[in-house]
Amino acid sequence: MPDNATEIEVKQLEPGDKVTGLSLGDAAFTALKTFFQKHAKSYEAQSLARTYVAYDRNGSSRPVAFITIVCSEVETTAEHSLLGEDVPFQYRGYPAVKLARLAVDTRYRKSGVGRALVDIALGVVKTSVCPSVGCRFMVVDSKRQSVNFYEKCGFTMLDTDENRRRDEPVMFIDLHKIET
Repeated sequence: MPDNATEIEVKQLEPGDKVTGLSLGDAAFTALKTFFQKHAKSYEAQSLARTYVAYDRNGSSRPVAFITIVCSEVETTAEHSLLGEDVPFQYRGYPAVKLARLAVDTRYRKSGVGRALVDIALGVVKTSVCPSVGCRFMVVDSKRQSVNFYEKCGFTMLDTDENRRRDEPVMFIDLHKIET
């Protein structure tokens, strides 16, 4: 874990930015590292995703974490509403932004950088997306081992039997309940 003097800077990914040096450890996270190194810049250039990167500014300027967000929706069944009975909504899919990828270098886990990136993504969506288009939720397909982390960030698991059985259950946060 980095020491208290570590200076982290978060910025949107740009064409010349470094995307190597991220150590994720567990083989379960290989797809995240591959996305970051091989696809994140082209997705950014084609407006398919937005990636925000945390860099260690103490010397190396190497990436220590990243988060990627995309447009999405939360699908529910007719008998399951995310808004409650008092808010009628006639569609099965609720407008959302998806937290598509989040990865933190093994040396920076439990340092708060992952939570900071989630908070930044929520802020971007709440201040830039929500005022411009209909968007009520942020969603994530959480890895089982990350459910606790997302719950601490304010996400709730979609409450269906099918979702609870999934390897990567859908979790959501109501953006109306987030203050910026």
